[in-house]
Amino acid sequence: MKPHLQEYIDEFNNGEFDDLLKIFGSMEQILTFFQKQNILNDIDPFDDNLSDYQLEILNYLLNVLNDKETLRVCISKLDDITIKDDGYYLEIKDREDLAELFYGGGRDTSARDVAKIVLGEDDMWDRWGNTTDDVYRDVIEELNPANIELLKKHMLDVLTNLKIEVDDETPDLFNNYSEDGIFYLTPENVGDVIGDEESFMYLINNDYLEDLESDLSNIHSNAYNSAYETEVYRAVENELETFFDMKSAKWLSIPTSYNPEKLVEHYSLKFNPGEVFNSISKYVADSGNWGYYANNLDYVTTWLNMMNTFMDNGDEPWLDFRIPEYPDYSLVDKYINEFFPDYI
Repeated sequence: MKPHLQEYIDEFNNGEFDDLLKIFGSMEQILTFFQKQNILNDIDPFDDNLSDYQLEILNYLLNVLNDKETLRVCISKLDDITIKDDGYYLEIKDREDLAELFYGGGRDTSARDVAKIVLGEDDMWDRWGNTTDDVYRDVIEELNPANIELLKKHMLDVLTNLKIEVDDETPDLFNNYSEDGIFYLTPENVGDVIGDEESFMYLINNDYLEDLESDLSNIHSNAYNSAYETEVYRAVENELETFFDMKSAKWLSIPTSYNPEKLVEHYSLKFNPGEVFNSISKYVADSGNWGYYANNLDYVTTWLNMMNTFMDNGDEPWLDFRIPEYPDYSLVDKYINEFFPDYI
C-alpha cells in the first residue's frame, strides 16, 4: 500500500477525521475514495474509534455498495435474529415484547396496550357481563338448522306430556294447536313454537323451560366476548404481518448456550422475504440516527430495540389499528352456533 494511503487508513481507524474531512469534504467522499483505492476492507465500522460514524459508514457499505458481508455482520450484532436454511427468524423469550412495535399514545387505551394483552400470557380484559336483554332476538333467531333441531329435541325431552290450558293469557299459537282447550307440545308443532317469539317466551317466562334462559344468556355472553377477543387478536396479527409470516409463528424449546441440556422456550417468527435487509438498511440510512452511540447497532443489540428506536424517532411508522368498540356481529352469530351444542 502506498504510504499516503496507509496514512489515510491509520488516521481513519484512529478516529482522526479532521484532516481527512478537509481533504475530501464528507464521510461519503472519504469512503468513495477508499473504495476506488481498494482499501475499504481495511476499516471496521464496529471499531470503537469509529462509533460516531458507525451508521454512516454502514449506510455506505449497505446502501451504496450493497455489501453482503457487511449485512451478515450487522445481522450478527442483533441477538434476536436467527438464520435458518429457509430464511431469517425473530426468536424472543416473551411474545409480549412484540407489543413494543405498536403505537403507544393518542388515547386512553392504545394499540400497544391492547397488543400487550393479546400477546401476553394473562387473560384478556374484563369481560362484558350482560350482553343481551333479549335472548330470543339475539340467540334463537340466529340459530342454524342443526341447532334448531337440537333445541326441538331438548324441548320435547324436558316438556314430555306438557299440557297447558288455553285461555286469554296464552299465545294465539297455542289456541291454534289446542284440543278441547288443551295445548300439547308435539314433534309436529315444536318447530312452530320455536319460530313464534310469543309462544317460545311464554314457555320461558312461565318456568316451563327451567334454566334455558340462563343457558341462552351464557351462550350469548361467551359468544360476544370470544368474538371481540378474536377480532382484536386478528387486528394485532394483521399488523405484525407487516414484518413477519405469522403462519410460521410458534413456540420452540431451544438449548441454552451454556448448557445444551437445558431448554428455554422461545417464540419464533419468520421474517417476510427481504425484511431483515430492508429494516437494517433503512435504519442505517436515516441520518437522524447518525452520531449517537446509543443508536449504533452494537448498542441496540436486538432487531426489536433497533425498530423501537427507529419508530420512536418518527422515521418508521408504528404498527397501529383501530380498537373496536364492539365485536363483529357475524362472528358473534358464528360462535353462538358453535357453543350452542355445549349447553343444550
